[in-house]
Amino acid sequence: MKLRPSISHRRPWLTGVFVFLVLLLFFLARGWVMNLLSPLLRAASSAGSALTVSLTSQEQRALEDQIVALSTDRADYERLKEENEVLRDELGFVERTGLSSVAASILSKSLSQTVARFVLDVGSDEGVQVGDPVVAQDGLLVGKIIQTEPGFSTALAMTDPTHTVGVSLLNDRRTIGVAYGTVGDLLEIRFIPADETIGVNDLVVTSGLDPTVPSGLLIGLVNAVQQDQATLFLTAVVEPLADVRRLSHVLVLTNTSL
Repeated sequence: MKLRPSISHRRPWLTGVFVFLVLLLFFLARGWVMNLLSPLLRAASSAGSALTVSLTSQEQRALEDQIVALSTDRADYERLKEENEVLRDELGFVERTGLSSVAASILSKSLSQTVARFVLDVGSDEGVQVGDPVVAQDGLLVGKIIQTEPGFSTALAMTDPTHTVGVSLLNDRRTIGVAYGTVGDLLEIRFIPADETIGVNDLVVTSGLDPTVPSGLLIGLVNAVQQDQATLFLTAVVEPLADVRRLSHVLVLTNTSL
């Protein structure tokens, strides 16, 4: 008589098969659910990203607006600070010298290697006349008026090749001469006798020999001395103290004719 295998011997095998089937169904179901939910998850992720980008852009625009506002305020502050310093120097110059003057703003400039002119917002209505000197800050000569109209005038800068002004060097002998504009940003005092002693950094001022330009206005500093071997005359190269390119406010000295 044969004995049938005990049921207890078959249970481990059946249990293993059952566990395998359950796990298989679990992973299949999990994949199906994920496939089903993936479009929704992608949509939610995209919405979140869009919201983050939108908020970041708004914040960035706000920061940029703040930077522009602060930069504008800083520029206005620096401009007003500079204007106040210039006006204070000009007021001190007028009070010290007692000269009549008209404050002016530079409307436009025509500056090149061969031309140096600028237009002011004052003219014949304010008493400005041809030949009046134009100064900056504490008495730095900038140029002279060459044309006037009601409401505006045109000035020739010292560095214009057609500009001349009588000058004096503050050296031991107080050498006098005429400063000429040149093709560039420098001046030249020509035909100085060879026996004159001129040094680099000698201060140059107006001599008062021009009928409309008072003496003592600051011109510049000597930065080189050249000698013409043929004529034995000296030429002093002068660097102006005033640079019209950097000016926006000046004074026109009026009623200076002798």
